Amino acid sequence: MRIALAQLNPTVGDLTGNVDRMTRASREAAARGAEAVVFPELSITGYPPRDLVEKPSFLDSSERELERLARETADLDLSVICGYVARSQAETGKRALNSAALIEHGAVVFRQSKMLLPNYDVFDEARYFRPAERELLCTVRGAPVALTICEDAWNDRRYWKERLYQRDPVEELFGVGAEMMICINASPYNMGKRAMRSNIYRAAARRYSKPVVYVNQVGGNDQLVFDGTSFAMNSAGEVIAEACSFDEDILHSHRFQFNTRKCCGKYAKRPSVAIRRTLISSC
Repeated sequence: MRIALAQLNPTVGDLTGNVDRMTRASREAAARGAEAVVFPELSITGYPPRDLVEKPSFLDSSERELERLARETADLDLSVICGYVARSQAETGKRALNSAALIEHGAVVFRQSKMLLPNYDVFDEARYFRPAERELLCTVRGAPVALTICEDAWNDRRYWKERLYQRDPVEELFGVGAEMMICINASPYNMGKRAMRSNIYRAAARRYSKPVVYVNQVGGNDQLVFDGTSFAMNSAGEVIAEACSFDEDILHSHRFQFNTRKCCGKYAKRPSVAIRRTLISSC
């Protein structure tokens, strides 16, 4: 499976414009041989949407634009993973869910909502979203994948001395047979954040001996700055591809195996252009 990592700069509230850009990126990824393309957390709505999620019309628009993205990419032999705001079907409690979707052949074939909602530092997600009660394996092009959303991957009991949450979605998903982790993110920048991310995901890759794909958004929204710096790691926790920081980027031309520690490809030389077109591919 060849995976394109689409590190984009979404605009909060511009759902139509965001989906237009995602459609163009999907077509470009497919033209370059990708079998799957991965977008950041809440890539359809932009992050953070804050009080917008309390508007029923906003939830309707999020679902409508997700379905439009499915229609616009229906003719592509491409799996599309993206983030959007879903509507909870529960009779009580918060109505919005921070969710990921898998689109294939014009249909939304899998949905997964975020379980661990951060409510510290610059985050206020527990105020706006309902947490998922469970996480399920996502099958992408025949491969069982742990599809996680940002904070869901930040609760490894072997990494943190004091954890904020009781459950670890990553541990649960690898425990039932995941062969890789794909994590979509809207992770703001601060000093030392890039090193911390690398350490956290390296620990996961090594613990489970599985590759990791991490896709982050870039840009600035509501006083938050997002650096991007998306990456892919092999099962030994070695970075085999990394996007640039503070600019849009799409990664390409590396190979790694789902179930071995050996990286199949070599580092590609970075072109000296503003946006690099890249494919991450697995053997």
